[in-house]
Amino acid sequence: MASAEVDRSPILDSKVSGTIVSLQERFEAVRRGEIHRVRGRLCNLSPDQEDVVESLSHSIIEKVLQAPVALLLNAAAADQSAFLVETVRRIFNLRT
Repeated sequence: MASAEVDRSPILDSKVSGTIVSLQERFEAVRRGEIHRVRGRLCNLSPDQEDVVESLSHSIIEKVLQAPVALLLNAAAADQSAFLVETVRRIFNLRT
């Protein structure tokens, strides 16, 4: 996921990196929760089918997070992240 981008930037503002990590964790929790919720309707999936569901859901989360993570990283690079960090935290109800 985009966490590799966070790891590669040692100068990254801690609020930005913390927001990115919180955002990734929130989306991962939703992904896992939704898979768990529909597991009964999926019947008995084979291991290969389980892998496909996992891979597909991870890919969706990665794609959805690309734009917000890029915006946060760009704002941090331009030293203009405070407003964006606060906005993202409010929109996604992330801990401060």
